[in-house]
Amino acid sequence: MRKLSEELTRKQMIDPQLEKAGWYLRDHSKVGIEIPVDGYDKEPWNGVTDYCLFRENGEVLAIVEAKKTAVDVRLAEAQLTHYVTEIEKHQSFRPFGFLANGLEIHFVDVGYAPRREVFGFFTRADLENLLYLRQNAKPLSSVEIDNNIVDRSYQYEAIRRVGEAFTSGKRKALIVMATGTGKTRTTMGLIDLFMRDLKRVV
Repeated sequence: MRKLSEELTRKQMIDPQLEKAGWYLRDHSKVGIEIPVDGYDKEPWNGVTDYCLFRENGEVLAIVEAKKTAVDVRLAEAQLTHYVTEIEKHQSFRPFGFLANGLEIHFVDVGYAPRREVFGFFTRADLENLLYLRQNAKPLSSVEIDNNIVDRSYQYEAIRRVGEAFTSGKRKALIVMATGTGKTRTTMGLIDLFMRDLKRVV
């Protein structure tokens, strides 16, 4: 009964969401369904990914772990982590992961960034771009801060601390500074830093 419920969720809710992102299920060069994963113990999981999303060269770009709507998808993160770690042993990179139950989708970049809820599956081009950034990104600490924008030591310090937070995987930061200390300049310096770092890897 549980397996049937998950199957209905996949067909009625998750399949259309994947198709909307260009993952056409009939195109087996793009999507594989229920692909076995080597190196697993049968318990507690069955060792089969629900969906594999492929690169053009056949490597697994991402996997989708699907659950029925009543299940909190975050509970399947350990299972997804195990699968992407095993798949990585057979190709040149660790694939991305999605946890989905038809109502929620969470994106997981195991070992690189914390899990986060997203509004839909990413396209192949989106995932290829994220992989390129993962493989080629340089630490923000190696990018020079523009002296024409900020010129005070505490502004530099704030920019470096935010850079460290983002490098460690955080997606939010709060800068608290007193009136007249240059919050706008600090923010502009930070934006400039991010923009120049992005240009170096794109």
